Amino acid sequence: RHFVVEPHFNYWSDFFKSPTNAYLRGYWQSELYFKSIQNLIREEFKFKIPLSGENAKLAKLIQSQKSVSLHVRRGDYLTHLKTSRIVSTCSIDYYEKAVNLISSKIQSPVFYVFSDDICWAKKNILMPHPCVYIDHNNHLESYRDMQLMSLCQHHIIANSSFSWWGAWLGQNSSKIVIAPKVWFKNGTNDSGLVPNKWIRL
Repeated sequence: RHFVVEPHFNYWSDFFKSPTNAYLRGYWQSELYFKSIQNLIREEFKFKIPLSGENAKLAKLIQSQKSVSLHVRRGDYLTHLKTSRIVSTCSIDYYEKAVNLISSKIQSPVFYVFSDDICWAKKNILMPHPCVYIDHNNHLESYRDMQLMSLCQHHIIANSSFSWWGAWLGQNSSKIVIAPKVWFKNGTNDSGLVPNKWIRL
């Protein structure tokens, strides 16, 4: 009966005045829209199919260590013309500062790197601690990377909803999450995008 269109990207408080029976169109990319029911969201967004094979082995390791997920997104941010005008890839400087900050807060961290360009990550991001590169979840199995991310204790995310959800779904109540200060290079207002407890660098 009703059609509600998100008026802008940043958090829109009038969302809660919307009719209960409505079709919503937009990104709605802020936990402020669902923070009051976050337990329900976590329950609904559980990964249904258990991990197996190599992923099951990795999951055991991740859960036994002071694990830190680190996500590097390149792909369409470089090759898709429209997307590349809006967002840019996170810099090497961002990742190195994030790694150093995590290292100053956690003893003996182990980094798990997820990326659509693992070769670039290996060559360009300095890792002063043990590091595991995840490169086997491709195509229809790509979502397994998010599943593994969510098992990590702490997170360094890219300006990407993929790693945003990987970090948000993480169950560690004392998790440290580091996110880039600049999400959009075209100046889009991103207020409300990153939870207040997360650190922006």
